[in-house]
Amino acid sequence: MAEKHIFVTGHKSPDTDSICSSIAYAKLKQLMNVDAVAIRAGEINKETEFALNYFKVAPQPLVKNFYITVADAADTTIAALSLSSSLKDAAKWFSVNLLEFAPVVDNGKFVGIIDKASFADEFIKNLLGQELTTIKELVHDPEIFYKTTDFAHDVKSDGTYVVIKEGKYYGLICTACIEHTEKQQVILVDHNEKKQIIDGIDEAEVIENIDHHRIGGGIATDGPIFVLFKPVGCTSTIVTQLYELYHKEIPKDIAGLLLSAIISDTVLFRSPTCTDEDKAACEKLAAIAGVDIQQYGLSMLKAGANVSDLSPDEIAHNDMKEFSEKDQVISISQVQVMDTKDLLDQKEVLLNALEKMRTGADYAASLLMITSIIDESTNLIFAGNFEDVIHKSFAKDILDKEVYLPNVMSRKKQIVPPILAAIKDLR
Repeated sequence: MAEKHIFVTGHKSPDTDSICSSIAYAKLKQLMNVDAVAIRAGEINKETEFALNYFKVAPQPLVKNFYITVADAADTTIAALSLSSSLKDAAKWFSVNLLEFAPVVDNGKFVGIIDKASFADEFIKNLLGQELTTIKELVHDPEIFYKTTDFAHDVKSDGTYVVIKEGKYYGLICTACIEHTEKQQVILVDHNEKKQIIDGIDEAEVIENIDHHRIGGGIATDGPIFVLFKPVGCTSTIVTQLYELYHKEIPKDIAGLLLSAIISDTVLFRSPTCTDEDKAACEKLAAIAGVDIQQYGLSMLKAGANVSDLSPDEIAHNDMKEFSEKDQVISISQVQVMDTKDLLDQKEVLLNALEKMRTGADYAASLLMITSIIDESTNLIFAGNFEDVIHKSFAKDILDKEVYLPNVMSRKKQIVPPILAAIKDLR
């Protein structure tokens, strides 16, 4: 079996930091002779697309889950019998392969199986001088078979089964095969909460985690792993520092992506999450990338702030993250714009989209931060019976599922902590 790449991934509904830090950290690993490949957990937003295009970097491939497939686990070393095989050929096959059935093919196409028991009966008849029955007459369809695209966790645990790929015999699958399958190794960047990780992480192996968020829990590892969390404004700041730590030169395009991520997460240093470490990293990265921080940063933020062509559902899902407290799961999305008026004018439509998302995923509430880059403020709208939590969180008047929060721009620092604390107290 070929050795798998190590995947480096950010969170679902990826923002610029998730995309850029995964690309940059995978590159650092490659410079250290580690076979790492960046992947993404969702579609790329406009801001990130601007950064990737500006620095001429292709987006990483999309991976939707880490579930082990039947193709991953199947034993492909056991050859099938040909439909033209004699009983003697079948006897040899069963003497080598200690199975209760044999898969049968005709010119590569899977045509069925023969049972060991029925084969033995025919062989006895042959020894008694009765007319020989060909193997073809013993072939029948299996009661259960699996396709290579099926998930291994759906395979019945009490037997061995045929695996088919596009009508052709592929191999056999059983519980022992699945248990011995090599797990996909994964490095998580810019997130650590299970609900934000690509689906199927329990069937993969997390080997590193680099982040700048709270430790939300929900994942466990079989052994010790490398973990680096720092209270800075952006994961890409940490990745920049790791290049320095390992004495690796940052390529120009990678420097541009790291710079873009820090500008995005700190909203060009306006966010209260911004630290001196973020600013210092930006100065260094801008020099390598050959751009002016303010000029480039404003252009990138403006590109991301244009949501005029997004549907209400797309706006409601924009940069969405899930959080949980006391068995209640909520979603918090965010759009950053230059002027909030156009979005607030369609508040009712957006509330309907949030309610649709809330009921579809069975969230306790779905929230949307409409953040003004210019005014450095947020209008927070929400769907769900959540007035008590919002009032306790911010001590502000609520008007038609909306609360205005001046000097609030950071979900991580200014929205999530008070809301989760309020849920803990009230629910």
